[in-house]
Amino acid sequence: MKLQALLVAMLMSSQAMAVQVFEKPVSDGMDKAILDSFREATASSAIDDTSKLTLDEIKTAVSSLKINNDNFEISFDDGKLKNLLSSQGIASWSGLSDPVLVWLADVEESGINVINGDSDNEFAVALNQASNKNNYNLMFPVMDLDDVEKVNPQTILSHSDKILATASKRYDAKYFVAGAIEKNSGDNTYTVKWNAYDDEGKSLGNGQTQGTLEETSTAMSRDVAKVLMQNISSDTATAQNTSSDEVESMTTTDSEGGIVLGPVKGGVRVMFTGIDNVSDYPKINKILISYGYESDISVLGYNSQGVIFLIPTGSSPSILDGTLAHAGEFTKVGDWIYKFNKSSGVASAGNGVGTVTRTTTNRVTSNMNGYGGEAYTKKTVKRTVEVTTKVEQPAQDGAPVINLTDDSEGSDALEDGGINITQ
Repeated sequence: MKLQALLVAMLMSSQAMAVQVFEKPVSDGMDKAILDSFREATASSAIDDTSKLTLDEIKTAVSSLKINNDNFEISFDDGKLKNLLSSQGIASWSGLSDPVLVWLADVEESGINVINGDSDNEFAVALNQASNKNNYNLMFPVMDLDDVEKVNPQTILSHSDKILATASKRYDAKYFVAGAIEKNSGDNTYTVKWNAYDDEGKSLGNGQTQGTLEETSTAMSRDVAKVLMQNISSDTATAQNTSSDEVESMTTTDSEGGIVLGPVKGGVRVMFTGIDNVSDYPKINKILISYGYESDISVLGYNSQGVIFLIPTGSSPSILDGTLAHAGEFTKVGDWIYKFNKSSGVASAGNGVGTVTRTTTNRVTSNMNGYGGEAYTKKTVKRTVEVTTKVEQPAQDGAPVINLTDDSEGSDALEDGGINITQ
């Protein structure tokens, strides 16, 4: 767009000017002036990187642009700035006034220790600086006798949430973060895992990252800010859903009958491929729990691709996606689909155990169900009964008494009167 046309459009705008005005030298050009002003305007609110936005996208948020001597004077419409960031999936927030307490276990070859407020640990320093840029402050425990009696490195590593929540009460922190860092001496990089909680010890979200000191501290600070922002917004709007008994539409299906993947109320449905053994199920559960997710993870079903899990969480689904996408145990292969990289492999029979083969031997069949599940018939069957009746008859004129046997069908005996036989 020509400079003159853009200036006329901006000057004719009836929108109220933003309070903050940015001055940039005309000699650098108008495009650079707008881009640099936009970076400054969003630096204190945007958590994610804004460099991907183009000039054509940014100019829609400009409320005023004019030349004053040798400088451009540029201002932005706050509402349009927020809408622009939101439409591009860039998280932004105004920050926290209260500091966030951090319980951080530093894992070294010589041992594990909890970083305290007086520590000059380089990661703690870098994390604090990154968090200041994201509009919230950190504080570390003093680790005096009161703290040491309640918290040690294993308390943090074992996710003893309630113990940490109790120990955090003395600091009057509304939120606290517990995690572990490990410096890899070989390439001078860091590995970081963390979980965020409210003051009652309820898990709000988690994450992990690996990289240089700047990369890991920046990523952790940004992701913690996202978790806090999400939960502050949720607490303001409505009660947060965090457990599987609050999940609804757990088995919603698509038009073809398949389970729909993605976020649902109270959790996220994801698919794991690469599962070759039933022992993989508890392994995946343990890994997810180690990330800070609840233990009531459930399996909803499976198809030819993989197994579908429901992971209860009250945090932003994007946090879960980021965790699984960057974890060494999983590889993201599609939307809400992740390959499990630690399968126990296909189960096989041990030595000396026979195998099942096909056979042509006829098998016995039965029609017992034809009798309503009874293993006998209810029909009357005739039978031949041999009845022997001994009849004693007084002798008459020397006639003998003869015993008769009745082999006729039926079960009636001879009458008691007997039969007289005379010679």
